[in-house]
Amino acid sequence: MLGHLAALAQSHTTLEESNMGDVNLRFEAIPVFAPLIALFLAFLALRAARGKAGPRWDWKYVPVRMLTAIYIAGVLGFTFFPFQIMYGKYADHMVWYNQVNWLPLVTLDSSAIPNVILTVPLGMALPILSGKVTSARRALALGAAFSLAIEVAQVLGCVLFNNYRGADVNDVIVNALGCMLGYWIVRQASKVSFLKDLLQRLALPGSVLATGVQSLGAVTHSQVQPR
Repeated sequence: MLGHLAALAQSHTTLEESNMGDVNLRFEAIPVFAPLIALFLAFLALRAARGKAGPRWDWKYVPVRMLTAIYIAGVLGFTFFPFQIMYGKYADHMVWYNQVNWLPLVTLDSSAIPNVILTVPLGMALPILSGKVTSARRALALGAAFSLAIEVAQVLGCVLFNNYRGADVNDVIVNALGCMLGYWIVRQASKVSFLKDLLQRLALPGSVLATGVQSLGAVTHSQVQPR
């Protein structure tokens, strides 16, 4: 097993060394995430087969959990990979704060559209997976936090591994808006009877859509008190 992993890593990374101080390692996304996704699928199957983890881990929720895992892997692959570790003559010697765009909106252009689209699935998944994101404001905040974590990690990668990835405050803004847009799409869909039924079948127990909400942000039947 260890020999197989070592061979896999060797086949998908490049190592260039002219002396002990010059290092250039490159990792591709698929060899990193494919085994992790396979392990996650095995974990889900084991929990569902044992039947002791509660209804949230039933077989019928395996597809939505797997789609979520694949989406997260895709986002990380898009934002961090190919991941490089560089030292010596290969390193990016620009100081980290010069690789951060600190000015919001000034440099915003059409290239921000992919970053909006990137987090639309996240906003759509939140009411299916969680019972806590019950408003567009919460979706916006969670999208901003998700994006900020990625940007900070990219800066840390620049500082620790001397790679060329930087950060942009505009990414946080448009990612947050994309997340809110995805939430809004599901909110509108939940007002259509057959779409609402479909979403509720996909939703995990205890999530916003599984608790009988007529439309996201509305009051559930269980919350209506008799007079």
